[in-house]
Order: sequence, then structure tokens, then C-alpha cells
Amino acid sequence: MVDFLSIGFSVLCQLTILIGLLYCFIRKYFSSMTLYLSLILIIEIMGWFGEANLFLFSISYYIHLFFLGHYILIHLLRWEKKKFIVLSLIFLTPMIYSLISNTEVTSYQSYDRIFYIFSIIILLIAVLFKYFDGKLFLSNTTITIFLTILFYFGIDFILALTTNYLVNEHLNLVGWIWLFRAFCLFLFYVAIVNLTWKTGKTL
Repeated sequence: MVDFLSIGFSVLCQLTILIGLLYCFIRKYFSSMTLYLSLILIIEIMGWFGEANLFLFSISYYIHLFFLGHYILIHLLRWEKKKFIVLSLIFLTPMIYSLISNTEVTSYQSYDRIFYIFSIIILLIAVLFKYFDGKLFLSNTTITIFLTILFYFGIDFILALTTNYLVNEHLNLVGWIWLFRAFCLFLFYVAIVNLTWKTGKTL
């Protein structure tokens, strides 16, 4: 039952991203957020191929941080692009280290994932603080999107702390946890697709 539902959520996630991309192509929204959707769709598809998909965590979470950071820091908080690029290059270090050091599934650790998730949470909280402080104008839809993304990464941060256990424990014990994460991931992708549609060609 858990396997069936997990596969169902995985397919649903990929369909959500695909629908988002098709809409972007129809409306000719060729932007950084469109590229973001394309990359996470590729990673989702690659996730079907064996246990090696665990090592996609490092790459996927860096991609999440990069594009969400690009939207928040440059578009909302008006950072200089050069400053953002330098910071992005520095933040490659945890991902590279994780890919080199994580050679076995049984000893897999996701410290870089924890670092990236925490960084995303900090960015989202910073935006919300500015919004509630009256220093940043955001629509109600955008706030809902940000809260949904914050909810997903908040849950995922807790799960990331126990990744080794969740990966190596029997599916009967941890299957429902992975299923709950899959549901939260689906909500996250819905939020990302909506954010992409809202940004249109502006990013």
C-alpha cells in the first residue's frame, strides 16, 4: 500500500512540474524559474533509477537554494548579482564534499542537505519579517506560496536529521514517514509552479 501511494505521489509530482513547464512554454515564459522547473523535473525522473537517487539529494537541494535564493535575494531584496554569484559558488562546497564523501548508501549522511534547507528557511523567514514589518509588499497569493514552501522545508529539515535511519530502516517502519514527505513535496511543487507562473518573464 505504501509503495503504491509513494509511486502515485511521485507521478503526481512529476505531472505537476510538467504542467507548469507546458504552461510556461505556451505563454513563452522562458526565465530562470522555468529552468528551475526543468532541472527538478529531470532530477525527479532520475530518482526512479535505483538507490543512487539518494545522492541526488545533494544536487537537488543546492538547486532549490540557488533558484529560491536568486528569486528572494535579487528580485525581492535587491541584492547585486555579483554578490549573489560569489555566495552561490561558495555554497557549492557542501554539495561537492557530500558527493565525494558519501560513497555507500548504508553510511549515507545528508549534512549538506541540512545546511541547504536551513539556509532556505532563513531566507523565507527574512522575507516574511520584511513583509510583516511593512518593508516589502507581497500579494496574499505570494505569501501563501512562501508559507507552503516554508512548511515543506520545515518538515524536511526535521526528516533530514534522521536521513540515515530513514534510508536504512525497513520500509514497514518508515514507509509512512516517506509517504508524508511525498505529500509535502507535492504541495511544495504546486507552490513552486504557482510562483513560476506569477514571475512570468520577470526572472
